[in-house]
Amino acid sequence: MYIVTDGKNYVMKDPINAERWLVSTNINHAYVGSLKQAKRILRMKRFSPSKGFHMVDHDTGNTVPKEVENYRGSAGAFLGENEISLDDKILDEIFREARGILGLAGWDMTQLNTYMNQLSANLAKYDSAISDIEHVLQEYESKHDGKKPPANKAAKLSYLLLDVRGKRGRIKQCQCYIRVMQDAITNHYPLDKLKLELSKVTYVDYKGRTKYYNLALNILN
Repeated sequence: MYIVTDGKNYVMKDPINAERWLVSTNINHAYVGSLKQAKRILRMKRFSPSKGFHMVDHDTGNTVPKEVENYRGSAGAFLGENEISLDDKILDEIFREARGILGLAGWDMTQLNTYMNQLSANLAKYDSAISDIEHVLQEYESKHDGKKPPANKAAKLSYLLLDVRGKRGRIKQCQCYIRVMQDAITNHYPLDKLKLELSKVTYVDYKGRTKYYNLALNILN
């Protein structure tokens, strides 16, 4: 059995009006009731825990732990004002996220290193290809007294250069991704950290640095 007190005052029933609750400084006047009854008293505003009131075991004199005071049991836990609902969209989103994670290859460091070596070798190849094309253009001008190649040939070389630069760009982007994945393994990144770091190295639109950027845009437009 339990009583409710703030340490100095004890909750008691009005001896004249049984529906009314009073306080007394005499512990002998304290109302002794069940756990359920004591909880009901604590839910009254004037006797709430915020006012310093709490339950005490009448037999032992020990203060009842907060977790016991707050426990409501399971009856009616999800009825009335306690009713809860879950949007099916949340469930669908969780399933999609789980399937996405399960669909990952989950490369280890050995596989990542293998890919990085292959990427580095091919990057060197396309760096050399760009240099070759640029030198061909320079040699043409040198051999033709500074004249530019005919428009049709210049266009073909331009497309060739764009193709090579495009392949090189994809390799560079993949290298950035691989480095993040390697760091993730080394530093034990959680999934959200890995996603953040991958987003940081993802290509964003180029910002011109000289007047030639706008000049080139004007030619294309």
